[in-house]
Amino acid sequence: MIADGLMQALPNQLQRILQGYEHILPELVIAAWILVSIVGDLFLVGGNEKSARSWRYLIAQGGLILALLLAYQRMKHGTEGFVAFRMLWVNPGANAINCLILAIGFVIISINQYQQKPFSFEEKIGFFSILLGSLLTSLSVHFLSIFLSIELMSLGTYLLVGLRKDKEGVRASLPYVLFGMGTSAMLLYGLSLIYGLTGTMLILDSAFSRGLATADPYLAGMALAMVGTGILFKMSWVPFHPWSPDVMESLPAGWMSWISTAPKIAVAWLGIRLVHFVPVSMQVVIAVLAILTLLVGNLGALSQTNAKRLVAYSSIAHGGFLAMAWLMPAEQGVDNLLFYSLVYSASTILVFYILDELETTQYQIDDMSNWAGFGQAYPVRALALFLGFIALIGLPPAGTFLAKVNYFSQLWEKYQMTQSNPILALLLIAILMTAVSIYYYLRIPYFMYFKKGEAIHPADSFKNNWIYLLLGGGIIACMLFPTLIYSIWKV
Repeated sequence: MIADGLMQALPNQLQRILQGYEHILPELVIAAWILVSIVGDLFLVGGNEKSARSWRYLIAQGGLILALLLAYQRMKHGTEGFVAFRMLWVNPGANAINCLILAIGFVIISINQYQQKPFSFEEKIGFFSILLGSLLTSLSVHFLSIFLSIELMSLGTYLLVGLRKDKEGVRASLPYVLFGMGTSAMLLYGLSLIYGLTGTMLILDSAFSRGLATADPYLAGMALAMVGTGILFKMSWVPFHPWSPDVMESLPAGWMSWISTAPKIAVAWLGIRLVHFVPVSMQVVIAVLAILTLLVGNLGALSQTNAKRLVAYSSIAHGGFLAMAWLMPAEQGVDNLLFYSLVYSASTILVFYILDELETTQYQIDDMSNWAGFGQAYPVRALALFLGFIALIGLPPAGTFLAKVNYFSQLWEKYQMTQSNPILALLLIAILMTAVSIYYYLRIPYFMYFKKGEAIHPADSFKNNWIYLLLGGGIIACMLFPTLIYSIWKV
């Protein structure tokens, strides 16, 4: 028989286990929706493909709308609290990040549905895996939950990347999966070293800071370096970037945009927390790696003659910009990260979807000539694409101009306080690489407006143009009304 004392203590134990789960309703909805998607697809097998696709989009959008409404409510109420034995920490910064990630996911799924793009069961599971992993990563303050969340993101990206079965798809997916497995092993080994040094895996625990501060500096540095390997892999920072161009180039616009935004935003926010709770100064290492990432991303894009590959290299550089928030004070870092992520995501979606409309029968190493005459044949899309490139550069009237100015001003203030030469070098190289990006980003507009050719694009109709105009208007609105944009996530 079960002891009477155990039965009496059971309600209290259950209450302790379930305590705080009302704070993570958006994440629970997405987790439940993965199960709903699996069960729901059992009834779609063998039916009409068009009907099955419509039902998949409907189910996905239903879950995203519900989770987004709950996340927005949580953000506006400023909900805070710990969940799952302090493994997850709900706070205003994480609430805003998760709301943004859900909004990006909803926009991508809605555009795909409107443009009637394929949406297989595997794509849906891959999309939701990345989404749930990103949401949990932004909440995690325990290394076990951090590892599991990052791996969940990785499994989703492996699935999306591996769906393409041709030569280019295999060439992209195999190195990515192998690279991901290696970095996951290094992350796990680094976590085991940190646990051995500190006796805890909770980054908020005082024992965590005390253990790293008193440990052998070389051993602590090696452990943090291994953890950083797994984190920077998701950001495609140098030297963990080789997978990015091949993977991005092989994906359709929706999944290319999704992988370029959601995981990077979640990991950038995770980095802000880690940097401010780790007692070891890492600003020199971060500055040096950011410099290398900016150089490789921008200089690599200079030599690209394929449009998708060009923006894939540029996304490496933008990952470097996102993580510059790690060098800022926590509050300013969160605000700047949110604003930059918002305009960067809108710009990425706008550019990737228009680039994906280029119709070619086979892969072309040099597809620049295909854009000749595009500006005359399709003026609305050409204007929207031009605005998207201006936004990725960071020039007015795009909101990224303000975002980059904020980044540069914060780096200058950091340099004035610390007199750190690596910080100054990062600031100067970031400004220089922004100037360099003008050349390669405007290469396609040059062909669109100044070269004559036979455009091989779909007809310029209002059906898709209104989407691009809406995205472009949002990018400009971020420049014109920054205070209003910031007020969205302020409690």
